[in-house]
Amino acid sequence: MRKLSLFLIVFLATVFLGSIGGVSTVSNLDEMVTIQDNQKIMSTIVDISTVDETLQNQQVICMAKNIYFEAAVESTAGKLAVAQVTLNRVNSTWYPNTVCEVVYDGLHYTHSSGKKMPVRDRCQFSWYCDGKDDVPPEGRLWRSAFSLAQYVLKDNEGLPDITDGALHYHAKYITAPSWTRMKKVTASIDQHIFYKTTNMRL
Repeated sequence: MRKLSLFLIVFLATVFLGSIGGVSTVSNLDEMVTIQDNQKIMSTIVDISTVDETLQNQQVICMAKNIYFEAAVESTAGKLAVAQVTLNRVNSTWYPNTVCEVVYDGLHYTHSSGKKMPVRDRCQFSWYCDGKDDVPPEGRLWRSAFSLAQYVLKDNEGLPDITDGALHYHAKYITAPSWTRMKKVTASIDQHIFYKTTNMRL
């Protein structure tokens, strides 16, 4: 019975995803995120029969990927801080208006296959354009990132911003990038330092 339920949920999710935007896109992002990738992700979610309908929401998957690839081994606060910067950008007039568009923001080129690809090391979040596989492996870290993504996208109105309005961050183990000279430090959480530009309109 459980196998049948699992099959039906995966089948319905596949049909739902296939009906979005015609081709394999997320929010018409020119195939930056494929349906195939998201089907792989959905098939790795533990106990898929208990996950609510937000599982089918592309924005949750985009947020979960960003949390996972940017802060998978950090504390809940570290993960939440990455999620908050993503939300701050969504709410900023300087960035795109959806989570997926913010996460996949950056320079792209058209591959010989016709697929839009990110220019290496020229995107907003380094994991997206580092040339590595962007499908998280199943495990505790991915489940944690996914659960937090669901939570922040459902209840973000009541969440305190622990980054104090940050729109940027970088890892502590690298030399501070040149852009930090124009920014103000707002927080230091786990392995990241967070920044905002004081004269930038949100």
